[in-house]
Amino acid sequence: MSAVKRTLRLFLLLALLAVAVLVYVFYRLENPPRVPGPAEVTLFLPAGTSTSAIFKTLEAEGVVEKATLAEIYYRATRSASPLQAGEYRFQRPMPIGDLIDRMVRGDVVRHTVVVPEGLTAQETFDLFVAQGIAGPKAFARALRATELLPGIAFGVPDLEGFLFPNTYIVTRSTSARQVVETMTGAFRRHFTPEIKEKAQATGLTPWQAVVLASIVQKETGLASEARTIAGVYWNRLHKRMRLQADPTVAYALERDGKWTGTLYRSDYAYDSPYNTYMNDGLPPGPICNPGLEAIRAAVAPEKTPFLYFVADASGHHMFSKTFEEHVQAIAAARRARAAAALHETQVVTTEIQGPRRPTQN
Repeated sequence: MSAVKRTLRLFLLLALLAVAVLVYVFYRLENPPRVPGPAEVTLFLPAGTSTSAIFKTLEAEGVVEKATLAEIYYRATRSASPLQAGEYRFQRPMPIGDLIDRMVRGDVVRHTVVVPEGLTAQETFDLFVAQGIAGPKAFARALRATELLPGIAFGVPDLEGFLFPNTYIVTRSTSARQVVETMTGAFRRHFTPEIKEKAQATGLTPWQAVVLASIVQKETGLASEARTIAGVYWNRLHKRMRLQADPTVAYALERDGKWTGTLYRSDYAYDSPYNTYMNDGLPPGPICNPGLEAIRAAVAPEKTPFLYFVADASGHHMFSKTFEEHVQAIAAARRARAAAALHETQVVTTEIQGPRRPTQN
């Protein structure tokens, strides 16, 4: 056999061996062996993480078997498609093709954050921070971005009141600014021209309408009573009576870091521009982020003769025209709450002791 043929045969054998190695490597990358531990792992890969660091992390967490081989495969076959940063949920292990496809698409974990009506900005942001979305300082900066609501939030310190309650889908890469932009955008969509016209017809600016709506929101969770409560506050404003809304006192204390969770009689004299027991008219800003029903109530209050209201034991309110009627309603509400508390105590005692057995003679 000539030297040329021997060289050619050797070259073919080496080529076949190389192909076999590549096939084996590809097979192992696509069919990695099982690893001990949980079936899935969630990883956050921040923006700026290098490709090598990504695959090393994936190896350390049991997602790929060999970081070097996985990186070589990616660079040889898919390097034109960048891997996107973010939070991912991977199987342990995972076929390399599926892994790369997921990261190229940016198929990251999405978090659902439900923001109820009536939360303050701080309470709202706490919901996002609890999901790992941004941080308190970033949200504090974003809250001051009043330029997001031109013509509405003018000359005010922050966007309290305009973070629209809704369900939001976010990722770990969503910034605080993006969250605030999305929430204020939802407010703009719901604060329709019709609502603006009604506010104007009642003599309110959009800002004042939201301030009043925030008080209405905190006073009742019942949409059926919202317009009546708004009507009470309208009557008090027109008669130049102070609003005397308990939630404004609680907000004033909370804003200054002095809220204990209970409103005491002495708190009504707390020195704050938000305290509507001490100051005339509306407070200088919203005390929460109201929902759509409260906003609608504020711009279209019910025409009512009432000037006072007090919550009863059922969560509804008793409305009064005069202060004397209001005093009687307060006494009735206290008696009802005391009776309800006594009944609850008796029920609990019965449950603990159990039913009495009849005495046998």
